[in-house]
Amino acid sequence: MASRTEPDRPALVQLKPFLQPFPYGRNGQQSWAAQYALATPSLKEEVEKDGGIKDSQPYGEIWLGSTHQNGPCFVEGKNQSLKELIQLDPEYYLGPKLLADEQMSSQYKNNLPYLFKVLSFDKPLPLQCHPDKKLGAKLMEEEKRRQGKNEDFVDTNAKPEVGIALSPFTAFVGFRPLEQLAAILRGTPELQELFKDETLESFYRVADNSSASDAEAKAALRTLFYEAVNASGAKVKSIVPKLRERIAHMGADAVFGAANAFTAKGEANASGESEAEAMARAFEISVRTYGEEDVGTVTALTLMNVLRMRAGEGAWIQGTTVLPADDLHAYVEGDIIECMANSDNMVAHGLGTEEQGGISTFVEMLTYRHLPADQLFVSHEDKWSKGRQGLTRLYHVPIAEFDLLRVSLPTSRDEKLSALDGPLCLVVTEGSVDVSVAGGEGESLKLTRGQAAFVRAGVDVSFVNAGAEGAEVWGAFYQ
Repeated sequence: MASRTEPDRPALVQLKPFLQPFPYGRNGQQSWAAQYALATPSLKEEVEKDGGIKDSQPYGEIWLGSTHQNGPCFVEGKNQSLKELIQLDPEYYLGPKLLADEQMSSQYKNNLPYLFKVLSFDKPLPLQCHPDKKLGAKLMEEEKRRQGKNEDFVDTNAKPEVGIALSPFTAFVGFRPLEQLAAILRGTPELQELFKDETLESFYRVADNSSASDAEAKAALRTLFYEAVNASGAKVKSIVPKLRERIAHMGADAVFGAANAFTAKGEANASGESEAEAMARAFEISVRTYGEEDVGTVTALTLMNVLRMRAGEGAWIQGTTVLPADDLHAYVEGDIIECMANSDNMVAHGLGTEEQGGISTFVEMLTYRHLPADQLFVSHEDKWSKGRQGLTRLYHVPIAEFDLLRVSLPTSRDEKLSALDGPLCLVVTEGSVDVSVAGGEGESLKLTRGQAAFVRAGVDVSFVNAGAEGAEVWGAFYQ
């Protein structure tokens, strides 16, 4: 609770997050999403009325800064959603810069332009990408006409997103460079079976040609993806057991040895695994979760980069204001801060999901960018100038809707954040923190691990470590 009587227009409020028990989440209280849900009194009470956190129930996500209809946050202790609070006085809460931003005002009128969440999972998420605004509107219209209502497509916004690891994190992200993909295919007979012989021959010609154009490379990738994602369950089942058996008897480096010349370095391979070891581990997790007939297991294994990140490292998963929001991805395991534009649209097939949005749409919407894993990372700036004590890291997110920050507080330390242009949603991920805003009567909150808050635009924010150990705060904001 705040340290004084709430004003009519509070600049700082604690939030009641929205718990999403998605099936890929860790079970029970192993999930950080479940742990965070129990940290907020009103949400804990709600969960306990429903029988509490169940050991056999997966809890995939908790939405910490959301005005989206699929998972709205509320002001803690009040029957008022975050969206309703903002719309009491949009300029006061969102700031004049955001309201004057033509892109933001047209797509997110009087609303947060982003959706801030924590994911906690040990099963792969669906093989997926997200439509841009034009395609989102089309899919929404088609679903409404077909079903009489919208379930999978409930808004028309694009969904570019960024993920920052909170614990060791593995994900399939984007298509491999052609040279790497050709080496893997040539070295793995089982994976060749996904494709027609003429398709492989055509692909190898392009991959081996250093003068091939980008358009030729993308066309070759498109054909591979088309054949892989359309493979039947029977074909997949003819491949997967043979591959698993060979890995078990010979080891990952023998089976996928051709990939090791392309083992990712640095941030893209924080685990220290060879590329072959990472491929085998992600493949086994996928098959163990979804069985031997799921087309996503072999599609992701064959065509996609495998990222392995440490806590604090992040990748931009979906496009930017320049690039379309259509990069193929599937998280595998870990705990992450995730933030995206304020949307919940997804086109998916494989890894537990059957044809959401249509396979033909899936194939057509991708741009078939093919970058090395180490080019997918978000750069960051330590000792960001707006953090006056030098304890704030800014992540340079290539997306107009938001940026991300992390405040790391050693014992007995504090950080003062100069006023931001737009609204800030934050969560404490370690320790206990006193959060306060400057001006007026000095509103403040004491937040512990898993508790979230919202700060209006244009006010200085102070963070004080209120515990005996180190503390950490993550935030999403517009600037």
